[in-house]
Amino acid sequence: DMLDNLAEKNAVYQVDEDWYFDITIDEKFGSLSHYGSKSMLELCQARGGDPQRPGKHNPLDCIVWQKERSGEPSWESSRGRGRPGWHIECGAIATKYLGTDFDIQGGGSDLVFPHHEMSASQARIANGEEFAKTYVHTAMVAYQGEKMSKSLGNLVFVSKLRASGVEPAVIRLALLNRHYRTDWGFSTADLDLAKR
Repeated sequence: DMLDNLAEKNAVYQVDEDWYFDITIDEKFGSLSHYGSKSMLELCQARGGDPQRPGKHNPLDCIVWQKERSGEPSWESSRGRGRPGWHIECGAIATKYLGTDFDIQGGGSDLVFPHHEMSASQARIANGEEFAKTYVHTAMVAYQGEKMSKSLGNLVFVSKLRASGVEPAVIRLALLNRHYRTDWGFSTADLDLAKR
């Protein structure tokens, strides 16, 4: 439905058999991240976008419907079998369950661009209303010099800290000892300081 709404507003176009969102339709595009074009292009490339794809109107335009690919999940739609892009999927789910006007969208700071910027832009154009009133993005936490992530296998679990005898209040204080938007690196020194 959201894709059809975008199509009615001439906000999508086809490249081969895939559909892309035209960011130039949204005069507020970039108002969430406040990044310049160069930063947006770098982040788009680094975070799964396809700015180099031939046929796109703008390198930052993102896919909203991808034609069915062998071995990948797909569903029937007004645009044929395929699957939604990540950004429109998020916007459509939020709109379905929260409505077209809700208070807070949150996540890690790595979601500001392109994910939240694109989701908000697509939903704003499709629905004619702002997506979320406020955005809350938490900082990235590093461990031993790298971003803590499941894919790297360098997660520090609260359950393991508790099993090793660290008190819950110490863990809470170590986590709350900085602003939620300030990147930081976790170490046992944080726990020692919190315990003292």
